[in-house]
Amino acid sequence: MRNLELPGRSPVHAPHGMAATSHPLASQAALDMLKAGGNAMDGAIAAVAVQCVTEPGSTGIGGDCFCLYASEGRDKVIGFNGSGRAPAAADIAYYRDQGITEFSRMSPHAVTVPGAIDGWTRLHADHGRMPLADVLAPAINYARHGYPLSSRVASDFEACAPLLRADENAARIFLPGGKPPKVGEMHFQKELADTLEAISTHGRDAFYEGEIAQDMVD
Repeated sequence: MRNLELPGRSPVHAPHGMAATSHPLASQAALDMLKAGGNAMDGAIAAVAVQCVTEPGSTGIGGDCFCLYASEGRDKVIGFNGSGRAPAAADIAYYRDQGITEFSRMSPHAVTVPGAIDGWTRLHADHGRMPLADVLAPAINYARHGYPLSSRVASDFEACAPLLRADENAARIFLPGGKPPKVGEMHFQKELADTLEAISTHGRDAFYEGEIAQDMVD
């Protein structure tokens, strides 16, 4: 037990459910799913989708998905490995011919095929209760209509400003007006809202095939 005379966080106790994330809006989305009749899987996907919007330096739909899930608190734990694979056309011979011996952090060759959306839709189909459109609705709302920038995210934007300026699209989205938004300012990601909305309607194929996939490849 912590010293109650000092600043800090006390343990949380709840009789019907709880959520723990690194962003309050994500935790709120998970709890809202539970209150609406969803289960833990619905809450988890809702939370991570919101974090992809509100904490983009930490997670995103271009990343991966790992999950340990105990349905209804049972002893059996289901593990899901949604780690991204190397591109289909990538092989050792190509890199040798190009004289590439290592990948830097910002190298396009370090990019893997994102596993997150495939993971979400598979886990939701197997274990979710609410419609996927309802589960992704909070994230779509924050992306389209804005969310207040938290102190941690504002600090990340500031620290990464030189990197963001080097890419036209990144700068346009994450440096509105040419500078990082400040703590509490509203930030918008309307293209991300469109992408999440397409996924909520058409599932994983909206992300891995068609216009969205082609745009990523281009």
